[in-house]
This record gives sequence, C-alpha cells and structure tokens, in this order.
Amino acid sequence: MASLTHEQLKVLEQTRQRLVQLTQSLGSLANSINQSDPLPAWSSLQSQATILSNNLLSISHLLTAHQPLLSSLVAYPTPLFPGRAESTILHELLRTKLEPRVEEWVARGRRVGARNNNNNDATTADAAGGLSVDELRELWRWAPVAANMEARRRDWGGDYTLEERERGVRSVVTGLRRRLDEGVDDDEEEEEEEEGDGDGDEEMMQGGGDMEVVVGGHARGDGARGGQVDIAGGNGHGASKSGGNGMALDDVFRYMMTGAPPRLK
Repeated sequence: MASLTHEQLKVLEQTRQRLVQLTQSLGSLANSINQSDPLPAWSSLQSQATILSNNLLSISHLLTAHQPLLSSLVAYPTPLFPGRAESTILHELLRTKLEPRVEEWVARGRRVGARNNNNNDATTADAAGGLSVDELRELWRWAPVAANMEARRRDWGGDYTLEERERGVRSVVTGLRRRLDEGVDDDEEEEEEEEGDGDGDEEMMQGGGDMEVVVGGHARGDGARGGQVDIAGGNGHGASKSGGNGMALDDVFRYMMTGAPPRLK
C-alpha cells in the first residue's frame, strides 16, 4: 500500500483531535454529575451539553467530508510498534467489525439519514408517528384549546393539591417558613364582603337622600339641575332630556380625578 500524503495525514490528525475533545467533554460531564452533591446548576449542565453538541456536529461534518478516504484506510502495525505493551490499542486498530451496540447506533443513524433524504411531507409524517400534514394541522388547532381548558380545570386557586388535602395538609412538607392557607372557606369571606357592601349601601341610601348623580349638566345647591340622565333601567328607548348646556367631557374627567369643580359656561 502507498504511503499517506500530507493532506491525508492532516485529515487523520484532525479526526483524532476532534475525538479527543469529545472524549474529554464527555468525561467532564460525567465527573460533574457523579461527584457533585447536589447536582450542578442547570446553566452549567446546559453549557456542557452545548459543547458536546458542537463537538458531535464538528466530527459529523469532518467524517462526512472525508468519508471516501476514511473508509479505504487500513491500519497495520510496523515492526517498530510495541505490540505487547500496547496490545489493547493494537486490537482496536486491527478489528474489522464494530461492536454490537455500535452497529446498532450506526444502523439507527443510517435510518434517520434515509428518512431525512425523503421529501418534507414524508419526513414530517415519520417524525409525527405517521400523521399526515392535514392531521398535524388539525392537531395544532385542537391542542391549544384543549390545553387551555385543562389548565382552567386544574387551576382551582389553592396552595395545596386535591390529593394533599385528602391526605391531610399538616403532613405536607413545603419547605417554607410562613404558614400557607389551609383552606379557609372563600364563600364565607365573600358573604362577609357582600354583607359589608350591603350595609354601606343602606347607609348611603339613608344619609344621602339629597345626593343626585348629574351627568349632562351642573348640579346646584337649590336642587335645580341643568341636565340629568335617566338611568333607571329599561330598553334604552327613552332619550335623556337636557334643560341647559351640557358639561364638557374634559371637565367630567377633571372632576373625577382631582375633585376640581367644573367650569361654568
């Protein structure tokens, strides 16, 4: 066999360096998970996963670009190679078949690559477990509504789940120092608030008999009105009657926000 050229040796060296980087990244991730207690922060794991992904992508591009060369190379030891001292490396270099689990990985990758070479519709159907494009569109139309309904059904506004309440909330370990609401009846609170509002309305009815709501005109102390709106309820056919000039909208807003008396026109 002819000796390798400088470019071919350069390809082999690049492949070796990329594989070394990948091995080191995998070892670093395994050590950080096995030796850290508690586990590393999510940002650290995400950073290491990104490095691994970049290494795998780089190796994949390199192997794809030089696939003819790498598939035709044959390794054999020279008389100067320490076969006894490096028997493990020699065995790995001379083996002609992949390990069973590696063969399974290669076969799976080839199947995925074959699917990716098909048209977009076939690829989408395979990725979705056999769903067609129309079925996927129908799924995406149904999923948001169903998810929203399920979220509303589960959002019942309590600090404890229904299962925890059934088992007893005092046995739940929350990890918090403050005491959570153990389920005070909200209906009772609402009834108390409604009773308080009712008392306030009665007081206003009793003590505010002279109070009038004037929208279309100016209220005067003698009880006369420039204009008022009938809001007594009905079908809305009755038109409001005005006996004088109306109040400007800016004056209404100014009175509502600051209490400043309206400017008479």
